[in-house]
Amino acid sequence: MKKTVGLILAVLLAVTCFAGCASTPAESSAPAQSSAPAESSAAATKTTEASAPAAEGASIDLPDMETPNEWVVRFDGVEPVSVNDFKLTDEQAAKIKEGKLTAALVMHTTGESYSAAVIDGATKAAGELGIEIVAQTNCDWKAEQQATDLESVLALNPDIVIIMQVDVEAMTQQEKDAAASGVSMVYFDNINSNLGEDDYASLVTTNTYGAGMECAKDMAQQLGGKGKIAMFSWTAPNLGNKARDQGFRDYIEKNFPDIEIVTQEGFTEATDCAALADGVFAKYPDLDGAYAQWDVPAEGVISSAKSVGLGDDFVVTCVDLGYNVARIMAEGGMVKGIGAQQPYSVGYNCMIAGALDAVGESVPKMVLIDPVNVTQETLAESWTAIYNQPLPDDIASLMK
Repeated sequence: MKKTVGLILAVLLAVTCFAGCASTPAESSAPAQSSAPAESSAAATKTTEASAPAAEGASIDLPDMETPNEWVVRFDGVEPVSVNDFKLTDEQAAKIKEGKLTAALVMHTTGESYSAAVIDGATKAAGELGIEIVAQTNCDWKAEQQATDLESVLALNPDIVIIMQVDVEAMTQQEKDAAASGVSMVYFDNINSNLGEDDYASLVTTNTYGAGMECAKDMAQQLGGKGKIAMFSWTAPNLGNKARDQGFRDYIEKNFPDIEIVTQEGFTEATDCAALADGVFAKYPDLDGAYAQWDVPAEGVISSAKSVGLGDDFVVTCVDLGYNVARIMAEGGMVKGIGAQQPYSVGYNCMIAGALDAVGESVPKMVLIDPVNVTQETLAESWTAIYNQPLPDDIASLMK
């Protein structure tokens, strides 16, 4: 697995580092969104078993580990409620429909598989409950633009605002004022860290610490419990993102002492990961694998790994089942395991939470969704669970 060809490294060291093809942190091809099916809820899917190592086919023991509260709970005194226990009654649905509510989606981005599925889930729930979506914005991962977007959206007087906060320290007074005026503020993945209990309706999020652990399980299984790996992490202070890395690191360090994390590299733009990885492979030419915080930086790592001659036995794991990494996995490429969030369920349940709050019904302050462990063997069923639609034909055909 370890590629140490001198000529390759000489070429690598002579080349000036190059950046990705765009400037946003998380843009990747989104799968075509089909019309949502008739189900009225998007139930969380249990994690699956990690795949056996590609080379030997032998399984290794993967111990269970609990997620520490500090890597899930954002505010003291808030206990998460499982999405499996978050149900809408017929009476509540009728009450919401009578309210003729409006909603707005203040998105961090709209150009990736994850965000497209969030929008799809929210739109499905809105359609079922007679909620009109009056606005959808895209700040392209820029906190200043998100503040402007929120201001524009609030001018439309929506009953519900669904938002993934880019900068968890920003827009505090703006969001407090919105909640005080009666807007049901629902957050997904990341929430303003300065809010009080009365400043938001709910936070709907995947257990991202658990998603990181699923990535670690796949890494350990594929490496047979030993090897050298690198981590690639976004430098933003958002707990939801940091929890992924911590879950990965904790699981490896507590259970697999023969797997060495030789470096953890930080990036501010996900599309810079190809250049960042160039330097890592030059410094550590004997790496066996790499973890990336989500699918887009993983794509950059893979590009760099290929440029130095690494083959498909190099192990890459990441959070989020994006279209591109799904294709790589399907064709037996470097992506061996994914700890996936469930974005369709996130969007669907955000709209439910906001609607309940808007009509005066009680809502959990935090709704927690399980991650899904995705391997090539489970790709088709996992895609359906995550996106609420079948695996695209062009990806499915790669596995035949």
